[in-house]
Amino acid sequence: ALISVSRLRSFLFVLSLCFLAGNCSPNGGCSVSKSMPSGQLLGSEAPNFVLPNLQGEKIELAQVVKEKPVLLVFWATWCPTCLEEIPTLNEWTKKFPQLQILGINVQESLEQIKPFASKRGMNYAVLLDREADVAEQYGLIGIPAAIMVAKGGRIIYYGFSLPENIESLIGT
Repeated sequence: ALISVSRLRSFLFVLSLCFLAGNCSPNGGCSVSKSMPSGQLLGSEAPNFVLPNLQGEKIELAQVVKEKPVLLVFWATWCPTCLEEIPTLNEWTKKFPQLQILGINVQESLEQIKPFASKRGMNYAVLLDREADVAEQYGLIGIPAAIMVAKGGRIIYYGFSLPENIESLIGT
């Protein structure tokens, strides 16, 4: 019998939690959060951050959310589900110009990410969270993770996959 996509995603998420609980990751670091649990962030003000993009420009969340809603997508090159989300994010960038997508790479170098983003045709902003400070600030326990921040700064979605109701979230 075939396994459903949702059951497979659930299995992979649990597997990633087990992987992280073992204090290991492909780069030798640990991404387990020691900060606020993710569920407590939903409905609250998004923690502000400033991160560099691939061109070295500093992007501040507080400035971006003044103008439009923002979808934060935490990812890494070694994460298969993260890579599967790239075409959807590229499509959303074209389809929803009123939405700002920020792909936040966790714990990888500019030298790794810049050619990767170019090769994969990532047409949305890619930011570098080299020390996983922002990931920890948002209580991440694994990746991928998606967080929707409404215009003005309130967190309206927090999940380990892209939101299925993106159009209604954009209108919030």
